[in-house]
Order: sequence, then structure tokens, then C-alpha cells
Amino acid sequence: MLEELNKVDILGWKDNPNISVEISRIIEKASWQKSPFEPFLGQGVDRGIRSYNVKNNQPYRPRLKTQLAGDGVVGNADFNTNYDNLEILSQTIYPKIIGNAMRSDIKQYSDMQTIDFAKHAVDSLTDWIRNKRDKNFVTALSNDFTNVVVCDATNGFKDTTAEPSVESATKKIAKGDVCNVKALRQAIFMARSGINYKGKEAFPIKPIRSETITEGGISYQHHSYIILLDTYAINQLKNDPEWIEMQKFAGIRGDENRIFSGIVGLIDGCPVLDMGVWSSGQVGFLNSEVSDSEFYANINKQNHTTLTPPSYYAGGQAVCIGALIGASALVMAGSNSVNFYIDEAQDAGRKMVCGCDRLLAIAKGRFESADGSLSPYSNTDFATIGIFSSKE
Repeated sequence: MLEELNKVDILGWKDNPNISVEISRIIEKASWQKSPFEPFLGQGVDRGIRSYNVKNNQPYRPRLKTQLAGDGVVGNADFNTNYDNLEILSQTIYPKIIGNAMRSDIKQYSDMQTIDFAKHAVDSLTDWIRNKRDKNFVTALSNDFTNVVVCDATNGFKDTTAEPSVESATKKIAKGDVCNVKALRQAIFMARSGINYKGKEAFPIKPIRSETITEGGISYQHHSYIILLDTYAINQLKNDPEWIEMQKFAGIRGDENRIFSGIVGLIDGCPVLDMGVWSSGQVGFLNSEVSDSEFYANINKQNHTTLTPPSYYAGGQAVCIGALIGASALVMAGSNSVNFYIDEAQDAGRKMVCGCDRLLAIAKGRFESADGSLSPYSNTDFATIGIFSSKE
């Protein structure tokens, strides 16, 4: 980060307005380089995080089409005897400005301490805006699940078909209900077959396009779901004998499979990623022992009709919160880059302020039918299944 800044005359910004634009570009690029969410981002319908470029903070309605489900016509039948229904789904999200700034000591002190304040401020602001954005991703993803798999010590996953709500299902977790292969396979099965935690028909989740693979001169797109877990759940999974045996036959990783470089392993072709553990100093996945105040501080309340902090899911035992995601699991609307500001006129010119901000809205994909018709998609997570296990 600082190496690229060394090529920029930051303090020449007064004479060259393009310098601020160049610094903004550097911040935006660097903010994604270390983000675990970057491989899922894109504007296409087959990306895990679907992004939309907006110019202002007016409410925005991302739209998505469902698959046609009609029987069509056969032979000499006229089209008008069996028109299909084009269902357009949408939700309303509200972009807002997020930003931060730093003020230097008086310039004489900075010179004495040989601190290049502007360059270090840019580096710190880059980390801040990445952490703020990524924590928004985590809180949105973990909020108000409508479909879940709950791990079980005896059977791999609990029978939740009689549970009246997700909350009652997750609160059944007891000590020993650790993450395991059977539970993750159940999540994949539910995603592919379109089954919810009550055993009722929902809708199949569209997988994420990960890469183009060429074998024998034939190119094809590889699609899969992504399983995101915190480090506690990952360690539990690694102790599952079935997991240990499966990974002996896992697919290619590393440089030959770059979008999933560093994955923990594969289950039925679906990569499993360690997303870390949430703390005040780092982005990671939530668990029920993370304070509710941390959750509320990092979620845009306008973009969610119901808020469920981590404690909502726990009964007598602390729980880890993971997720299976498919295409359009999250939506992000906002500006394509940050804005960077320098002000050297602070405190009669003795101090400098460096700041950055951006327009941003992040929400879980949860779409309503635009025409108001009843739909299995209505007010339901579009491409997310929560995965809950005991935190131990």
C-alpha cells in the first residue's frame, strides 16, 4: 500500500486535483486486496455479492428475475393459451455516507518524529474503510435468517421440521453440537433441492460462478455454493473423521484454482472458507458471545425490517454463526470508489486533516414481488442458509 503511495506527490494536491483522484483509486484497490469477500463481488447475477453503482443517497431498488416456471405450449397451440409469468423481484435499500478522518499533531512535531502523516493516514483509512464495509457484510449476512441447518452431536444435524421459527431451532443447540460434514451436506442438499428447515418446499438457490475450467479442449463454467464458517466451527470440522477422509480426494487448490486459494477444503465440490472470528480489531464471523452493541453499530438499520443480534439465536449454549451462500446472497449499492480529502488549514495552518468517505448500502438479498403476488421468494433470504453449531 505505502509502496504505491510513494509514487504519488500527496502534498502536491493543491496544484494537481488529479492527485486526490489517484489516492482514492489506491484506497479502493487496496481495500479489496485483503478482503475475504472480494472473490464473490461482481455486477453479474451469478456473483455472491451483487454490486450496483448509484450516484446519490436516494432509495435504490435492486431487481432480479426468477426462473420461468410455466409448461409452455406444444405443437400447434397458440402462445396466448399458456403465457408464463415474468416475476420481477426487488427490495429497497438506502445508501448512506460512511467516512472517517484523522488530524495530525502540529507540523513541527511531525517533522521531529519523522512521520509522514499523510501517507500513514491513507494507509490507516484504507484499513478502516475495509473493516467497516466487511463488517457490514457480516452483520447483513447473519441477520434474520429464514432458513438454517442446526448441528447435532448424535445425528449430524437436528430435525427442525416441527420448529415454529428459526429462533426456536437454533436455541436447541447444546454443548457437543459441533460443526460436521453431515450438517454441511444437509445445507448443500437444501440449497440444491429447494427445501427449508421445516422440510417444506421453498426454491433452489442458484450457485455462484467461480471460474472457467478447460479440460480436454472443452471449456465450461464451474458453479458451486460457498460455505463460510468461523474459526471455531472450522476447527470442529477438521476433527470430523468424515472430513479428514474426504479431503484426501479433494480437488485442485492454490494457483490452479485461484479464486478459492487458501480454502480449508471441499464438500461435494463446494469450497469451505475460514472467515475468522469477529473482534473489535478484526473482521470475522459473529458468534453469540459478540456483544449486541457491536452488531447494531455495524448494520444499516434502514435496510432490514427485522434485526436479530447474535444473542437472538442462543439459548443455554453459545453458538457459532456460519452460512452457505449462493448467487446474490448479498447486495451492495454505492459509489465505485472512495473520496479522499486533505485539509492543511487546520489550527491556523499548523495541522493537517486527512479523510475519506463513500456512499454505501449493504443488505442481504431478500426480495419482494414487484406486482404484490404471492411467491415463495417473498420476504425470504434469496441465497443464504444459516449454519449453526455450538461455540466450543
